[in-house]
Order: sequence, then C-alpha cells, then structure tokens
Amino acid sequence: MVHGQPAAASDKPAGSAVGLPSVESKAARNVPYLSMGIAMVRPEGARFVDGDDSGQAALYGSENLFDAGAFDTRVQFHLAAGIRFRPGLRMQLEVGPPRAFDWRGNTNYRNGGKHQPSEATLDSWQLVLAGLYDLPGWTLNSGGTARPYLGAGAGVAGYRASSYIQRFPDPDDPTGYLRRGPEDEIPFTALPDGTGRIFTWTLTAGVAVPVREGVHLDLSYRYTDMGKIETDAADVTIVRYRADGIRREIRVPINATAVDHRTHTLAMSLRFDLHGRR
Repeated sequence: MVHGQPAAASDKPAGSAVGLPSVESKAARNVPYLSMGIAMVRPEGARFVDGDDSGQAALYGSENLFDAGAFDTRVQFHLAAGIRFRPGLRMQLEVGPPRAFDWRGNTNYRNGGKHQPSEATLDSWQLVLAGLYDLPGWTLNSGGTARPYLGAGAGVAGYRASSYIQRFPDPDDPTGYLRRGPEDEIPFTALPDGTGRIFTWTLTAGVAVPVREGVHLDLSYRYTDMGKIETDAADVTIVRYRADGIRREIRVPINATAVDHRTHTLAMSLRFDLHGRR
C-alpha cells in the first residue's frame, strides 16, 4: 500500500518542506536592509592656501604662507539603505546629513606675530554609494557569527564655508599698521564665503555582530576624502586702524583660497534586514 509521500522524501534536510525554499536559497536572495546609528567624525589637520588663479590678487602669494589648523570633531547621525545580493556582497546608499564644523587655525603672515588666530564654519553633507564585502568570521558564544568587512564608495558632497576671519592681536610692531583700535579693537581680515559640490570617496573597515535574527550591530572605521573646500573668488574685507584711531575698511578682490578636507570616522549602527517585512 502507498501511504503519503514515498520513503525517498525522508532524504530532505531536517526543517525543509516540499514547496518551501531552503535556508541557503533564502540567504542568497536579494535582501534589502536599513542601517542607522551615530558616528564621530574627526577631520585631519589642514592648511588654507591659495586656490586657482582667476585673475585677481592672491591672498597668500607664497607657498610658505598659509593658514594652518583643523576643523573640530563632531558627532553625526548615520543613515543608509542597501541590498545584500548574496552572502558576502552588499551595496548601500549612504546619507551624511548636514553637519557643521568649526575651523580653528593660525596664519603666518609676515610681521603679524606668532599668534594670528583664524576661525570659520563649514557646513557639509554627503551622498555616497558604497560596496561592502563581508569576510569569513568567527563564531561567538551566543552561536552567531561576527563578520569583518571591507568597503569602498564614491559620491558627491556639498559644502558652505562661512564666517572666515583672521585676526592679528599680537603683531611684531604693536604701533605699526596692525595696531589696535582706540577701544582695543583687534584688526582683522574677513574672507568671502564659499559654496560648492565636489566628488568624495571613502574606504571602510568594520565588523558586524549579530544581535538577533536579521539585526546586526556594525562597528566601523572610515576614511573620507572630500577634496578641496574653497572660498569664492570675491572681495576680502581688510579692517585696520590709523594712528589717530580712525577705522579703515578696505575691500580687495582676491582669488579663491582652498583647503583639503579629509576625515576619520568611528561609527556604530544597527542594520535591519527587511526580507521578512516585504
């Protein structure tokens, strides 16, 4: 007599059923995911120097003159949406929401003294498409597998540099052309703002730790090169004080100034697979 399925059906792996995909085939499907978390962004030290020549005067005029300093460290939100094409390979679109960095530097103009503090604000955002590859990992006590991964990406960044001021509180000659005002006002030079969109690229290394099914904790390091941030070719405002105390404000058209903007980022985020929610 024939009773139900033939005996050969018992050869299927435990947990499999007729008409249902195996665990392996399910893992190999395209699986979308969302990732969100926080990141600490630390820019490298940098220098503002003369940018491209647009036919105006150069602010520094020499490779030996510049404004050396760094943008400050900031915490930002991390957002990404991606697809796991097969075990090991992922692609994700990452959004770096607008964030503001404060510049603190020191110029080295001749006769300006050792202390020539500068300050500025940089607002920027990024949109990056990144490819990531999950490497073989190791089994945790919980039974899950932690997997290191490597990645690279490229995209576009937008920026606005503003409120850029260079001050001269301690000139070599306190009674010369960098003298203070009658109420101890400090002479300064205010640079034009700058806006633009630039190519950016990234390198990433991290490890993904399973939290529960379909959820991973990603801990990562990222290097980002945003290229050059530039102030516009426009008028610089020079404020000085005459010997009789009269304030002079002079506007001079100058070429752009530029600074290389590179950052190091430590990020922690949760990644949620969406295959069970489609």
